[in-house]
Amino acid sequence: MASGLQPEWLTRLLADNPGPGPKIYRQTVDDLLQSNDCSSRDLGSSVSSRGTCDAKNRAEDARRRIYILGAGNLGRLFAASLAKLPDRPPITLVVHRSSLLEQWHARPGLLLYPQSYLRDGARAEDEKHTRVTGVDVEWWTDTPRPRLSHDRSMGAENTTDVAELGRIENLIVATKAQDALPQVDWLRRYLGPGTTVAFLQNGMNKLWPPYGAVYNAARYDDDPPPEATGTGTGVQARKHPRWLACVVTHGVLSLGPFESVHASPAGVAFGPVDREPPSEVSGSYLDQQLLAAPQLQARRVSRSELWMLQLEKLMVNAVINPLTAILRCRNGDLFVQQEGHGDEAEKHPDIVAQIIDQLIAEASNVMQHLALYDTSSRAILGEAPDAAAADGSAGSGCQAFLDRLSFTQLRAMVYRVGAVVKDNTSSMLQDVRAGKPTEVREFNGWIVDTAAYVESLGTANGKPLDVRAHQTLIDLVEAGAILQKEQLQPYFSFLYGGGAGGGGEELSPSKRRNR
Repeated sequence: MASGLQPEWLTRLLADNPGPGPKIYRQTVDDLLQSNDCSSRDLGSSVSSRGTCDAKNRAEDARRRIYILGAGNLGRLFAASLAKLPDRPPITLVVHRSSLLEQWHARPGLLLYPQSYLRDGARAEDEKHTRVTGVDVEWWTDTPRPRLSHDRSMGAENTTDVAELGRIENLIVATKAQDALPQVDWLRRYLGPGTTVAFLQNGMNKLWPPYGAVYNAARYDDDPPPEATGTGTGVQARKHPRWLACVVTHGVLSLGPFESVHASPAGVAFGPVDREPPSEVSGSYLDQQLLAAPQLQARRVSRSELWMLQLEKLMVNAVINPLTAILRCRNGDLFVQQEGHGDEAEKHPDIVAQIIDQLIAEASNVMQHLALYDTSSRAILGEAPDAAAADGSAGSGCQAFLDRLSFTQLRAMVYRVGAVVKDNTSSMLQDVRAGKPTEVREFNGWIVDTAAYVESLGTANGKPLDVRAHQTLIDLVEAGAILQKEQLQPYFSFLYGGGAGGGGEELSPSKRRNR
């Protein structure tokens, strides 16, 4: 990393659990039932598919087994789709609390209803054809939990430890964005250069430059890549896992534990976060399974294209998610202009439309500064086809990427996506309704933090980058604000020359970043 500030999340993560990481233990439905004094004949189809096998078969199982960390909507979608492969890999879905093992035992299987569910509701034949079985479910903990086993021949009761995890070769991370890297960091004892980790989260992956190299060096003793130090753009041997990031455009709605509706089938774009040597360009076993899985409609993209796709998806999320959470509305309601036509509409433009434009303008400025002035980010753009012209200036490929970060193109993209997802309910609105933490810090917070980083590079001519609209949305969402459209204006008074913004009693001025 050339220079700049280390963000709070990275400082906190690296200070927690130094060393190789804790030992992690798996608990299965089998373990749960044995501890509840259940006999093996009661296990039924919910028992683990691992069984007992020789060393050769165990090694093959470890090579092919795909662990999916997180049993929410995306975890269910990926598990159900991978389970439909003709030569299906062994799949383990990892849940976040042990009580879900009991629910799985009571009703084993995943239900992923088709789009028609939204129109017709559930039907018996739908459940019969959509229930996916043969998926193992585990709960992982760093606290060893003894279990009881019964020796029927001796009439004795023995205590044995729940099994420790082994090396993980294939990991899909389907948690909320704020939990993704902390969870992977917790597992680092079982990850290595032979591991492929695919992140499904919205927002920018935290292992992109400039901070990925810092994390890899701290946790896996990697040397900083040449692009991070400004000494070149070569590829070197790595000690850390192979990191993949995914841009998922499928829409999935939850109906409860292990049940979802595939409401908006779309696609998955994925690719490497690190620059890869030629030997890895063809991808790993996990890459091939993702590409082959029905329903996912996955495609592999270059590192530079993936970086751009994540920035564009971040832009959409930073607009739609917080505004729908505050206004308690469907996505499409953001793009419906208030009444008024002609000159009247020009004199009194819709406040939401103005806020959207301000959010896009601020983000565009921050993203373009990052792409132009951060050494490691500029190196990513340099991997694009035709990235450099003959005279050493930015070529057509690099310029095309920069153009995609312009206000005009980002705005057109946001409105285009808004029209496609107009009938959907955003994930952040679902979270606030359920009383769950939101991902606002992963979306709008990334833009605020990146502005501070870019300023630290000394490339903004001493002027702060304006991110007041994004900071205002963070404050409103974290304050639990519920507003009507007409109530937004006092919080965005700076759009009308009214200063730094704010004005809501429920917001703490100390939380606001006045820029």
